Amino acid sequence: MKIQTKLSLIYSCIFGIILLIFVVAVYLYYSRKSEDDYFERLHIRAALKVDLIDGETISPDILRLIYESTPGEYEPLVTIYTKQGKLIYRDKQDVSESSKHRLLIESVKQKGVCKTWDEDDRQTYGFLIEGLKGEYVAFATGYDVHGFTRLTNLRWILLTAYLIAIIFIILAVRLFARQAFSPVSRMINEVKRNNPSNLGLRLDEGNRKDELASLAITFNKMLAQLEEAFTEQKRLVYNMSHELRTPLAAIITELELSEQRQCDEEEYRRVIGQTLKDANRLAKLSNSLLDLAKASYDVSGIAMHPVRIDELMLEVYSKVQRADSQCSVHLLFDKEPDDESLITIEGNSYLLEVAFTNLVDNACKYSVDKTCEIRLSYKENSCLVSVVNNGKDIPLEEQQAIFNPFYRGSNKSVADGNGIGLYLTQKIVDLHQGSICLHSSHGITSFIVELPLTH
Repeated sequence: MKIQTKLSLIYSCIFGIILLIFVVAVYLYYSRKSEDDYFERLHIRAALKVDLIDGETISPDILRLIYESTPGEYEPLVTIYTKQGKLIYRDKQDVSESSKHRLLIESVKQKGVCKTWDEDDRQTYGFLIEGLKGEYVAFATGYDVHGFTRLTNLRWILLTAYLIAIIFIILAVRLFARQAFSPVSRMINEVKRNNPSNLGLRLDEGNRKDELASLAITFNKMLAQLEEAFTEQKRLVYNMSHELRTPLAAIITELELSEQRQCDEEEYRRVIGQTLKDANRLAKLSNSLLDLAKASYDVSGIAMHPVRIDELMLEVYSKVQRADSQCSVHLLFDKEPDDESLITIEGNSYLLEVAFTNLVDNACKYSVDKTCEIRLSYKENSCLVSVVNNGKDIPLEEQQAIFNPFYRGSNKSVADGNGIGLYLTQKIVDLHQGSICLHSSHGITSFIVELPLTH
C-alpha cells in the first residue's frame, strides 16, 4: 500500500472517530436533557393536581373528566397517595392500582424523589409533597411522544450529517495527501528519467526550507557526487588505458624485434633490461591502482586503529631506504611530545604508509641531492607531518593540478612516474579526515599533511 493511501486511511479514520465521538456526545446530551425536561413536566402536572385535590379547589370527578377529554400523549396519568400509602386520587378509576407504586412509596418517603422507566419507555416520576392537609406521595406516568419524535429526527439528522462529513473528510484528506505528496511524485518521475548517461539532471528543490526540499537538496548532492565519481572513473579508465598501453607496447615491440633478428648477447641483455624496466613500471602502476581502489572505499569499510605517526615514519624511512640506497631521509621532531597521544591518530597503517611513502619517494626523486626531511609536530587537536626537499620550484599553475590523477608536471623528465602517487596520497588523507597542502618557493618544496588526533 502506498504511503499516500495509508495516510489517507489513517487520517480519515482519526477524523471519523473524533466526529463520531462528538455526534454521540451531542445525542446523549440532548437525550438526557429531553428526559430531564419531561420528568420536570411530570412533576409540575402531579404537583398541580395535588394542590387542587388538597385544597378542594376542584372535585376529583372533574379532574378525571379533564384527563379523559385530553389526548393521552399530552396528559400523563397521575396517582396520589397519602404518606401512609392510602390511595386518594387516580386519573383513571377503571385502572387497577399499580403494585409498582406500592413498591416505590417507601423509596419516595426515604429519598423524597424517585425516577423510573417502564419497558415501553414510559417514564414515572414519584415525589413527596406537603399540602395543607398533610403530606402526599404523588406519581405521574407518561410517554414523551414529542421528545422521542425529536430524538428520532435528531438521530437521522446526525447520521446524515455524519455520513456527509465522512465523505467530505475522505475526499479532503485524499486531496491534501495527493497535494502533499505531489513533490515526491515529481521527484520519482524525475529520477526515473535519470540514468548513468544523464547524471547532470537535478531535482527541483522547491522553497529549500521544508523537509521535501531538504530531501531534494540531499538527493542533488548525491547526484553531484555520483556524477563526479562517474566522470572521475571515466577519466581514470582513459588514463589507465593510456598508461598501460605505453609500457605494454614497448615490451611487445622490443620482443618482436629481438625475435625477428639475430642479436648478440649484449643486445639480448639490453632487450631484457628494457623489458624488465617496463614490466616493473607496469607492476608499480598496478600496485598504485590497487592502493587507489582501497583508498576509494567508504571509511566504514576500512579497519581503523590507533597509529603512532613517529613509528609509521620510521617504517616509511626504512622502506624508502631499501628501495633506493642513494636516497637520504632525515626524521626531525620540531618539539618532543610529552604524551604519546599527541602523535597518535586513528587510521589504517597500510594506507598511511602508502601515502607518506609516495611523498617521501617523490621528495627524494625530485631533490637536487636526493635528500628530504620529514618534520613532525603537533597542535592542540592535530598532528602535522611535513615532507621537505631542495629542488626546482613547482610553478603556481602546476600546483593547482598536481593532485589530479595521471598529471605530471614540467619536471617529469627528471624521474619516472605514472602520475598516481599524489592523487592517491590526497585520497588517503581525505579518507582520514585530514588535509594536505603544498608550498614551493625559493628552491624549497614542502608537502604538509595535517591529521586529527584520536583524543
